[in-house]
Amino acid sequence: MFAKLKNLINKSNGQDQDAGSGSVITEEELQRRQAEQKRQEVEKRYQEQHPDQIKEEKELSFENKTNKLKKKLNIAIITVFGLIIIVFLILFFI
Repeated sequence: MFAKLKNLINKSNGQDQDAGSGSVITEEELQRRQAEQKRQEVEKRYQEQHPDQIKEEKELSFENKTNKLKKKLNIAIITVFGLIIIVFLILFFI
């Protein structure tokens, strides 16, 4: 019973079922992990070498997101006012 519970906990943590007996990692999984580590190292080096450029990219990204939200908010406000006017006209003429 405890073995089943341990396996369930290991699955939820993302570990293999055979964690106690030495799990086997496939070659594809190993290559994927190495590629992920290499990508993270390259990104970290880039951040260290170009801190100003990364800060500018984040600011531009933030500005783009806020501009998109502003446009959506304006459309929502115009739609609400338009619907209010339509409802008023319908109620006034009926």
